Amino acid sequence: MNIEVEMLQPRFCNYVTQALFKGFLSHAYLIETANNSEEVIKEAVLFFVKKIYEKSYENSEVLISKEKLFHLLDLNEFPDYIEVKPINNQIKKEQLLQIKNDFSNKSLYNTFKIYVVYECDRMNVNSANTILKFLEEPSENIIALFITSNRYNVLDTIRSRCQILSLENHRQKVEIENQILEEFVSNIKNRKKDNLMLKFNYYNNELFKDKKESISNLKILLEYYKYFLDNNESLDLSLNELISIISIMEDALQKLKYNVNMKLWLDDFFLSLMEVDS
Repeated sequence: MNIEVEMLQPRFCNYVTQALFKGFLSHAYLIETANNSEEVIKEAVLFFVKKIYEKSYENSEVLISKEKLFHLLDLNEFPDYIEVKPINNQIKKEQLLQIKNDFSNKSLYNTFKIYVVYECDRMNVNSANTILKFLEEPSENIIALFITSNRYNVLDTIRSRCQILSLENHRQKVEIENQILEEFVSNIKNRKKDNLMLKFNYYNNELFKDKKESISNLKILLEYYKYFLDNNESLDLSLNELISIISIMEDALQKLKYNVNMKLWLDDFFLSLMEVDS
């Protein structure tokens, strides 16, 4: 097992180890990543997956050595293990249908079948419904791991059927030193009174005049707000407000990956912030 993951994520690793030792294995997990790096997230997932496969050797006659199985996992070439990631910013229905098709037959090696859906909040209702039967009528040998940066962005039909685990957050508190960004944070908090739309041109020129600057400032804002969410510190915002603001900013950041009209993008961004209930 990866020693670095065990050092960085002791609570997560200890929970996984103890739960599986005691025989507490759920059919579906939702793992919240706490804004860790892709590498740490990947290693934490593989830690969990390998622990699950170790259980196979306790209860059945596995037709592959543990060393070879783990080697194939590291290469993402083990046939009873599937990873799904967004394509063009979406988890598509066809990707989940492929899981159902691939997992419809018995395991080749008499092991668990495990599938991992990264950024599962990128599932829409249609794609989520495709995998729902697996969750509603779970097979004892099929395990699902859904990975997300924010559990509240995941469709309730998925979230309610999963056991929720969280990686530990190593995010440092972000101090906003840019005066205009500081003003923007204040305007968001007082958005109903201040009316962000009246300051559209000001912020368009000062914070969001082009894509590069917009991405940079949004990342700073997301780190700032996520610190308060992860550490349950007061920001004079309710939990629902904080979650909604983070979700809007994450969505706005995703849209900047594509060719967008910046004024229309900013207009949509401001309107969405204005619509957050106090």
